[in-house]
Amino acid sequence: MTSTYFIAVDGSGPSMAALRWGILRAAEVGVPVVLLHVVDDEWGLAGRDYAEEAEQRGEDALARGERKSLELDAGVAVTSRLLRGSPVWELAAAPSADDLLVIGTHKTGFLHGRVLGSRSISIVSLARCSVAVIPDVELGTRRGVVAGVGWPEVDSRAIASAAREAARLREEAVLIHSAWIAVTSRMDVIAHPLEAERSLLRSALDEARKSAPEAVVSTRISRRSPPEALLDASRRSNLLVLGSSESRGPRQSVLGTTTHDVLMNINCPALISRNTVI
Repeated sequence: MTSTYFIAVDGSGPSMAALRWGILRAAEVGVPVVLLHVVDDEWGLAGRDYAEEAEQRGEDALARGERKSLELDAGVAVTSRLLRGSPVWELAAAPSADDLLVIGTHKTGFLHGRVLGSRSISIVSLARCSVAVIPDVELGTRRGVVAGVGWPEVDSRAIASAAREAARLREEAVLIHSAWIAVTSRMDVIAHPLEAERSLLRSALDEARKSAPEAVVSTRISRRSPPEALLDASRRSNLLVLGSSESRGPRQSVLGTTTHDVLMNINCPALISRNTVI
């Protein structure tokens, strides 16, 4: 299980949404919270006055985060940490592999293609731990949990996280596999046999029932592209769970296309599951 929630705060709407989501969930599962703010070291290049102002803004953001935590009255142990350096690198490096990093994002809506420029995607790509990405959207009327089931094997941690979250919320978890037909540049049609897809989902369902026998879990095969299938299914959900699909080098990682495109067009809280089951 996750040991500590690290929540990035900067005073923006998305960071406040991330703070609320993280604090309330940490209270329910009984883990401590560390609030993080990073003073970008590039401010030092603009002069001492700018650097001091950035430090003060960071202290103010953490203080507002602490006050908001108290207002939520969740009974969570909250500490704060002011970091200095590159925000992306510092936020990604602060938690251990067994923690959960919670960040906000300004991204909402649906855009086709690999649009660049989202800091949240860079953080998710570099972090060693599971990461929850929270958009600034209404969460009060949402229901259910959605999890993506990739090919060719089931990510057991992601499926277990989705099932346990559904059990905790007493709502349904839907496991979705995209069986879309891809056409290569040579116009060769590639498609997995339907029986193989059903077998994959049966394995995912077994994992979910093993992890949370009390959870209500269903499966679905979609013929849409993986990002479209997941975004459509999760637009009114409490959580979308994605497995870890990156290839990782000694100093970097590259997200899979599905995770990248989902995060660029995020429409509900998304969990990228890595080393632990939340």
